[in-house]
Amino acid sequence: MSDLEIREVDVHDEAALRTWWEVGHAASAERPFDAWPAWEVSRVALPFPRTDSAITLLTAFDAGAAVGTALVVEFLLDNTHLAEVTVYVDPAQRRRGFGTQLLDEAEERVRRSGRTSIISSAFAPVDGESPGSLFAAARGYPVGSAEETKLVDLATATESWGSLQDEADAGLDGYSCIVFDGPCPEEHVQGFADVLSVFIGAIPSGDLDLEDAQWTPERIRLGERERVEAGRVNVTALALTPTAEVCGFSDVRLSRADPRHAGVGGTLVVPEHRGHRLGLAMKLLTHGRVRELFPECEFIETGNAGVNAPMNAVNERMGYRVVERCLDVQKRLA
Repeated sequence: MSDLEIREVDVHDEAALRTWWEVGHAASAERPFDAWPAWEVSRVALPFPRTDSAITLLTAFDAGAAVGTALVVEFLLDNTHLAEVTVYVDPAQRRRGFGTQLLDEAEERVRRSGRTSIISSAFAPVDGESPGSLFAAARGYPVGSAEETKLVDLATATESWGSLQDEADAGLDGYSCIVFDGPCPEEHVQGFADVLSVFIGAIPSGDLDLEDAQWTPERIRLGERERVEAGRVNVTALALTPTAEVCGFSDVRLSRADPRHAGVGGTLVVPEHRGHRLGLAMKLLTHGRVRELFPECEFIETGNAGVNAPMNAVNERMGYRVVERCLDVQKRLA
């Protein structure tokens, strides 16, 4: 195993940041779609100051050439016992111990900051393993939860959404949904915070060491301001009870710098209000608004656990197709 020079990236040094980005781009090329954020997105997003997390970027050099990188995310507001670590190795440089040395460095940094668990995501083909999934298993990161990564092609899937909208409308039974792409309406911001606060505990997360986040109206407003400054957009739908109380949400997130690829952030209907087609209604609203605002958006990505049958059924009917598996792995630090 060769000795690497591992450097922490100055995110304000654009040349160093670009080097980090290029290694990750090369390492992600084997995925079945263009999943790596565009440079114009990363050059703004990575240096952007965050209130909810601290991000550290590492680049490993062998004989002066960048061969691998790592991303370390330490959560500051919730799940402060956790860190998220992702390692990328240039495909031409794999199986030389570079990934192991990067991971060792990242784990040591996480230990020093007092974190007790590390989580990560490894992407693999639908019917096989990948270098990432094999690396995680070999380094002591068992799978805590498995999801399917799905894409919907907005140019073709919308043809069938008219009949789905009729079905969703017919099932509401006094419930309703609203959609917005800017600030949450003031009359619903507390209800939105309440639903976000139970999101993690209400979705299938397997054995992952996750705790509920605590959301407040102030935290929502801060996130809205930060998104505007960073050039990001959340298209959000809220489900409302017959008495106008928030009982669910769904959102789609994208960057104005490169809106071709959007992703579902989350979808939840509070259990006691399920059975009214609210998940379908909210997703139709958000996806339709994305098409209106960003006609250049080509596809939307989502991920769902296999046990989440209701949401899987909604996604299938909307035209989502499975393209890979996402293995959420974790390691508890001694």
